[in-house]
Amino acid sequence: MKDNSGFIGVFRRAFPVQLPEGPIRFMKAEVKNVINIDDLKYQKWLSKSESSVFTLGEQAFGYGTGMEKFADDGFSETRVVLKDSPRLAEGLMIEALVDDARTKGRHYFGIYRNCCKMIRDDDYIVRGKFLVRIGYNLTALHWDFSGDVRFGLIVEPAWIIQRTAAASDSAGISASSIELDLLRIHGVESADKYIMSFVESHRSFLLPCGGTAKLADRPVTIFTETAE
Repeated sequence: MKDNSGFIGVFRRAFPVQLPEGPIRFMKAEVKNVINIDDLKYQKWLSKSESSVFTLGEQAFGYGTGMEKFADDGFSETRVVLKDSPRLAEGLMIEALVDDARTKGRHYFGIYRNCCKMIRDDDYIVRGKFLVRIGYNLTALHWDFSGDVRFGLIVEPAWIIQRTAAASDSAGISASSIELDLLRIHGVESADKYIMSFVESHRSFLLPCGGTAKLADRPVTIFTETAE
């Protein structure tokens, strides 16, 4: 087992994200008082609802168009400044990008609070008995800068290899050659240019709670105390 007892932190390359600074209207409740909390959390994905619930510790936050209906489940209206609840803000950033992906017919999976994998259907190559799809790993994070909370988005290439009929193993597949082929599909020569293609197409995006997030066009290197 790896010993992480001496772990201090990690440097990361993230694109700064500017979020609304003023208070935003939410519905709020104690998780323990909401009987159907799981149904409310996943209704957006299961029934295409325009409202949803995000749980953070013992608190549940409802947001989106029609969130007033959560009053029937014990929620009451409140106001939240996103900088005061950074974990909530991270989740909303990822959900916003997933919403964008859904409108463009792209797949997403592995969504977990502040991260997800986004895979495109229209970009792939076939190598032998394997089909390789291209996409992005997205991670939202925050850090403290001179007492001020800042937000960012880590954008990384993601590769999905799917075995077709009768494929037994991945022998003969070179990750580096696959990467070059996939990048050529996008008309770029490097992973950095591929990442920038995502950034350039998401200069701003609408948050599901209301308001707009703005993505910087250059990354910064930050130091976080955890690897999460």
